[in-house]
Amino acid sequence: MPKSNKPVPLQIVLRFDALVCAVTGILLVGASGWIAGLTALPASLLFWAGVALFPVAVLMAVFAVAEPVPTWASSLVIIGNLLWTVASLLLPLTGLVSPNMLGWMFLLAQAVIVLCFTWLEWKAAREGWKVDRKAANVST
Repeated sequence: MPKSNKPVPLQIVLRFDALVCAVTGILLVGASGWIAGLTALPASLLFWAGVALFPVAVLMAVFAVAEPVPTWASSLVIIGNLLWTVASLLLPLTGLVSPNMLGWMFLLAQAVIVLCFTWLEWKAAREGWKVDRKAANVST
C-alpha cells in the first residue's frame, strides 16, 4: 500500500481539535472539584481553563468550515496551542501549582495531545501557506 505524505486537511484537524476543546471544557467546568481532588491541581484553575476552552472551540469550529482557512487564523490556533502547552508545563515547573503524580500525568498527557494537534495543524496549514505565497508572487 503506497504511503501518502499529504497532510490531513486543516479543516478536519480543526474540527477534531474544536470537538476535543469543547468536551475537555465541559469536563473541566463540570468536574473541576473532582479532578482537583485527584490531581492536587487548583479547582479554580481547572474550572477557568475549561471556560477558556469554549471560545477557542468556537473559533476553531468557525474556521474549520472556511475554504481556505485564513493564514492568520491557522497561525493563531498554532500559536495558541503552543502557548497552552508551554503554560501547562511551566505552571508546575515554576511552582505556581503543585500537582501530585496523577496531576503531573494529567498535565503532561494534555500537553502532549495539544502538541500533537499543533503539529498536525502546522503540517496542514503549511500547505495553505505555500499556496498563499505562490498567489502573492503571481499577483506582483
